[in-house]
Amino acid sequence: MGAVRSTTMLVRGLIVLSLILAACSGPSGPPPLASERDTPAESTSVTRPTEVAEPVTEAVGPATSRPIEHKPLPPVPARARAPEKVAPDPGIRLPLAEPPTLDPGLAADAVSIDVITQIFEPLIGFDEQGGIFGLGAETWDISADGLTYTFTLRHGPQWSDGKPVTAQDYVWAWKRNIDPKTASDYATTLYPIKNAVKIHQEDQDPQLLGVQARDDRTLVVTLEQPAAYFLRLASTWTMMPLRQDVIETFGDKWTEAKNIVTNGPFRLAEWQHDARIVLERNDSYWSDRPMLSRATYRLFPEGASEQVLAAYEAGELDSLGSGASFEIPAGQVDRVLADPRLKQEVKTFGQSGTTFIVVNHRRAHLRDRRVRLALGQVIERERLLDQVLRRAAVPAAGLLPEGIVGRRPDLWPAGGLQQAKKSLADAGFPDGRGFPAITLTYNTNAQNRLLAEYLQQRFNEALGINVTLDSMEWAVFLPWRHEADWSERGDLYLGNWLSDYEDPNNWYNVLWDSREDPDMFNTGWKHDGYDQLVRRAQGELDGGKRDQLYQQADAILAGEYPCIPLFHEARRTLVKPYVQGFEPRHVLGMTPLRKIVMTGPR
Repeated sequence: MGAVRSTTMLVRGLIVLSLILAACSGPSGPPPLASERDTPAESTSVTRPTEVAEPVTEAVGPATSRPIEHKPLPPVPARARAPEKVAPDPGIRLPLAEPPTLDPGLAADAVSIDVITQIFEPLIGFDEQGGIFGLGAETWDISADGLTYTFTLRHGPQWSDGKPVTAQDYVWAWKRNIDPKTASDYATTLYPIKNAVKIHQEDQDPQLLGVQARDDRTLVVTLEQPAAYFLRLASTWTMMPLRQDVIETFGDKWTEAKNIVTNGPFRLAEWQHDARIVLERNDSYWSDRPMLSRATYRLFPEGASEQVLAAYEAGELDSLGSGASFEIPAGQVDRVLADPRLKQEVKTFGQSGTTFIVVNHRRAHLRDRRVRLALGQVIERERLLDQVLRRAAVPAAGLLPEGIVGRRPDLWPAGGLQQAKKSLADAGFPDGRGFPAITLTYNTNAQNRLLAEYLQQRFNEALGINVTLDSMEWAVFLPWRHEADWSERGDLYLGNWLSDYEDPNNWYNVLWDSREDPDMFNTGWKHDGYDQLVRRAQGELDGGKRDQLYQQADAILAGEYPCIPLFHEARRTLVKPYVQGFEPRHVLGMTPLRKIVMTGPR
């Protein structure tokens, strides 16, 4: 996801793009090419039996495009177990901003998804090592041509009102989410499925989507063309099942606590808007029950990090959370790290994401690679992070974060003041002479302001380039990136991307394929060789060949330097010592509540 506000992560036309208080973005790849095949190809794949691991929707840790093997985990009984008695606990208290929605089909922000992933679950999940395991699905087959996926649902999963989860619940949810009338920002997640693009972009009937329920426990999905990343997509929130009868009965109010029906390890017990959300353990959950009896989210206004920190220090919260809503304020970092007690409660975790400068390639003075390279080489990334932003992050030489297949940071140019001056001089602007004044635009927030002011000063003092800063409120900034004021007159703006799913498709294809660019960062950059490589890689089922294609694509990015990398994301939070198992995920930073154990009194 692109990230600009703490509660916003949007894809394609609505990606979130500022930074620092980032959320996530853009789930699908480019629209697949049409396929004429309507009948499933003969399957030569082996049925994959699944075992239970921790139910999370996306992987954390290094991704791989090699074939995924199941890890030997304890088997799950075929039928749901009777509710178990779990020792009582005081529950956990966490801060959160008000979620815009709890509808998996409409969610496009980290705050909403943080709650959704506790109360809903999809067909499959991925562990930290990229290993796949079944959740709603017990087994799945993939046809030899990679076009047909057949999921067999497990016995046992049921909705919070006691009804069984069926294949039709997935079919209805996916057809509903691809329907343009639903206005799902993440409808593009479904684009690899047959007819999805035509339905979403050309108003074809949603009933033509290539998904069907053969019976209550068999879900058959037909793709337009092979998509090696499809199982990653199937683990995300947009492809979770939904109950047709509930949504049709309650309409826009179906996510209220008194109406909502869910299938995850927790259920929504209370939602007092702008006050609190309470989740309670789902004692009918099919797998191991959470140890927590409940989780209480105290809802704070956006930007209330100081207030949240004060509540934590007063003993009113058990953690600052995963960073989806709030982080340790920059002005408080030194004090927290110097405090003998608080520094023991600091937890830092990496995220699959990068913050960078978006460059307008339509502008003649920025079209020269050497100019872009000079701007990137002159940035003192460690100083920026340690002394200016005071944040936990990793200096970025390249655009791709760790864990994305194809990443080759060794190919990206080295930095340094002298190299930057030489690059600018080679472009015809020694010491900045003759280079026009440029504008750097950013979405208004405190961290973005600090970053923009640093870049303004650094570019001027080190390179002789004058920079004007332009700050915009989110509601203005978002559409501005796709208007003439940017494409014809803009120069630079601050951008960010967090993985929705840890696969190279979510980066190389979604962000920099030229046919995706107008609806994404809108850089105007186009490289025919790059486009050909990533489009081939998208459908390549051989893991080794796919890796090689993306490595070649990364080499082109390194050579062309279309955007200027700044840092790879990380978050710093506080967790009380009696809270065990608080482990934010590498992808999206979600923290599975079902792993948390309260080990002592507050």
